[in-house]
Amino acid sequence: MKEPQSSRRGFLKAAAGMTAVAAAAPALLASQSSKNGNFYGYEEKVVGLASKIKGAGEMDFNYPDVDSPCKAVMVNGQIKAYSLLCTHKGCPIMYNATKKAFRCPCHFSEFDAQLDGQMIIGQATENIPEILVKIEDDKIIAYGVNGLIYGRESNIKG
Repeated sequence: MKEPQSSRRGFLKAAAGMTAVAAAAPALLASQSSKNGNFYGYEEKVVGLASKIKGAGEMDFNYPDVDSPCKAVMVNGQIKAYSLLCTHKGCPIMYNATKKAFRCPCHFSEFDAQLDGQMIIGQATENIPEILVKIEDDKIIAYGVNGLIYGRESNIKG
């Protein structure tokens, strides 16, 4: 029995087709998630008021569930929010408003609040997860997480 031979042209056509499907998949998923009123399974949640954080400079809340402590901070005139669990060992991290950085007291990792939670120094190997927030009528609304919260296989429970 003779085996069918693949041509170079056939291979290139198949590869181009698979590349097109892979390129279109994220856009398709995003359109589906926005139709459902959430961002990849995250529910929108009002976590505070912009007017209060502008006065205090920071605010604690939990998102996407009660087991995930977070902090919203004023950075360069913007409200940004991050998980308060260090990506190294899950220790609770603290915010230093003067340095605009989060510091882990357990192993001294530091994360830059101005640069989307980027790790500056220490034992951590990943940035702290950024909580995606938007402001609507003075309400701070969390709607997603950019990064994996420490100790989880998925940020969404259930």
